[in-house]
Amino acid sequence: MTAEQILKEHGIKKTVCRKCIIDKLIESDDTALTENEIKDAFADLFDRVTFYRSLKTLEESKIIHRVVLNNATVKYALSSHLVLSKIHPHFHCTSCDKVICLDSSLMDRNIHLPAGYKVESAQILLEGICPECQKK
Repeated sequence: MTAEQILKEHGIKKTVCRKCIIDKLIESDDTALTENEIKDAFADLFDRVTFYRSLKTLEESKIIHRVVLNNATVKYALSSHLVLSKIHPHFHCTSCDKVICLDSSLMDRNIHLPAGYKVESAQILLEGICPECQKK
């Protein structure tokens, strides 16, 4: 799916900045990226305000989602491209700092909440060493 198709599917205005952000996340091969990793790909193509407004719009539209690591680093991943449920775990490699989204089937255990509670989002972060780093 292309950036233009994703924006059209979500009814979001197609701006160059939004397309560039989505394209960079598509190119990342399902790896979450920091703001700087995304922004550096465009050098000085967009001003700071435009970039952050675009990130915010894409996140509010559920096109991208944020992953907050234990050290407070924020990374972004493309939600619609991953075909994962809204609530899914992430894996953070403590060696190379790579973050990937994992299939929600890892969370197929029933979570019992007190009556009246409804989960809308969750941050589940698994940390360890990725296969590439284990080979080193």
